[in-house]
This record gives sequence, structure tokens and C-alpha cells, in this order.
Amino acid sequence: MNKKLTATLSLIGLTAATLLSLSAVNKAIDQLAVSKELFDPKKKKTYHWRFGDIYYSVTGEGKSVLLVHNLKEDSSSVEWAEIIPKLSRTNTVYAIDLLGCGLSDRPDITYTSYMYTQLINDFILNVIRKKTSVIVTGTSVSFVLSACSCNEEAYKELILINPENLKNLHKMPSKRTKTAAFLLKTPSIGTLIYHMITAKNMIEENFEERYFYDPQKIPEALYDYYYESSHLGGRASKNLCASLVGRYANADIINTLKTINNNIHILAGREVPEMDKTIKEYLYYNPAIEAEYIDYTKELPQLEAPEEVLKYIHLYLDNVK
Repeated sequence: MNKKLTATLSLIGLTAATLLSLSAVNKAIDQLAVSKELFDPKKKKTYHWRFGDIYYSVTGEGKSVLLVHNLKEDSSSVEWAEIIPKLSRTNTVYAIDLLGCGLSDRPDITYTSYMYTQLINDFILNVIRKKTSVIVTGTSVSFVLSACSCNEEAYKELILINPENLKNLHKMPSKRTKTAAFLLKTPSIGTLIYHMITAKNMIEENFEERYFYDPQKIPEALYDYYYESSHLGGRASKNLCASLVGRYANADIINTLKTINNNIHILAGREVPEMDKTIKEYLYYNPAIEAEYIDYTKELPQLEAPEEVLKYIHLYLDNVK
């Protein structure tokens, strides 16, 4: 056997061994991440949607309200844990796990804003079956507004918590982001990268630097819920993240803001960087929007200051006919 062939076979063997090792490490991380079994599907209802099963909860009686969490790989309806018990005393509250998040399915598809627009409208049409108000966070604001624009008669009040900057939503997929998404989808290397993105310490850092203003108020259990949520689908968990990295879920909603006629309210964390600028953008295209700030909060005021958020929610919803 010549030296070149020997070197080639050695390289192939080393590569195969490395990939097998990475696969074993990735599998171990996935199993450990969900070992606490914090999410119980038996406590949820299931909507069999055309792209996968959607898990949701429904509690309370009264006028219907749909809660839509932020679109991130570690997000879920846990985001509303402090809101649901009290809001359900006066309303029928639906809290959904978006496709690719929480307990819902995570199919190997491209996750787009238009797909989520369809999901929200289909969920209201087939599950809620009546006109409803919607409370939504962050990037998810874009497809909720688009859904309302497509079917305004199905919606009452819209409450937007820390909506995403319009310029960020306008950024479309590029060669760089498509390459990054492709790399993330690869079996071993991509899964390892995803595990680095969703590592427990990274989630803790997000909470302490972005989600909460006061780190002392963060319940330890939230770290565990977000960490487990980001791994519930095993290797399929990274599918949504790949689409987010690729910017496939972005959408320009400027024309939607200009034409939408529903009542829109913004609740903003006072300490979110450049939130003043973001609100001015939304008001520029729709001057009828009302905006209020929640002091001493950042991206998740519904978890950090739920009583203050509920005060405004009731203020907006109590006038709904």
C-alpha cells in the first residue's frame, strides 16, 4: 500500500472517528438537557396543524385572549407563566407553543414569517373560533400583525410587548446568513454549534443581560425551562434556529402598519436599548398606536413585572366589546 493511500485512509478513519465522537457528545447533551422533564404534554391540548402538531393551553372563562411568545429557539409559552393564572380569572386564555418551540413539533422545513402568519390565523379559525385579542412579544409581532392584516375581522385588541425593530425585521437572507444556516443544519458540526448557542450559561447570560433588568428577580427555574425548551426536539431542535440565523423568518411590515385598522398598544421595557427609537418607528407609520413603558424592566416584563403588565392588559381589554 503506497504512502498516499495510507495517508488518505488514515484521514478518513480519523474523520469518521471524530464525527462518531461528536455524534455521541451531541446525543448525550440532548438527553441531559431534557432529563428534568419539566414540560408535560399531558397538561396541554393539541392542534393538528398541516405542518405539525401545535401544543397549547386554554384556561379561564370570558372574552378570548391569545398569548404568543417571542420567536426564539429556547422560547415557549412558559414566557406567560406569571400572566396566565391571573388573566384567566377574567378571560379565556390561550397560550400557544409556536411551531419549532416548546412541546410543538419541529419539522425539518424553512420557518418563515408567512408560515407563522398562516398558523396564527388557522389557530384562531379552527381552535378559538371567535374574535380574539392577541398579546405578543418581540419578533413574533411581525407575523401577528400580518395575520391581523389578512383577516382583521378575527382580531380585537393587539398588545405588542417590546416589538422588534423594523429595520431588523426588514433584513432579508444574504449569502452569509444562508451559509450560516446551512452549516447549522449539518448533522454533527451543526448540532455542536447549536449546543454552544443554547448552552446553559448562554441562556443565563441572556436572562441577566437582555431579558431582565434586575438579575436578582430571575427565578432559577426559568433557566431550566428555557434550556430544556431549546432541546425538546433532539436534533430537530436546531431547525428553527437555522431559519432565524438565515433570516428566513424576517418580514417587512411597514405597509401592514400603515393600513391596519385594529387598536394597537405597545408595552415596552424602559431599559431595553433603543426602544424609544423602535416605538417612534411604529408610531411614524401608525400614529394611532398607544405606547406605555414598564419601568425597571427589559425584554420580558411579563416575567419581571407581571402585576404592572397585567394592569395595562386589563386596561386595554376591559373596554373590548
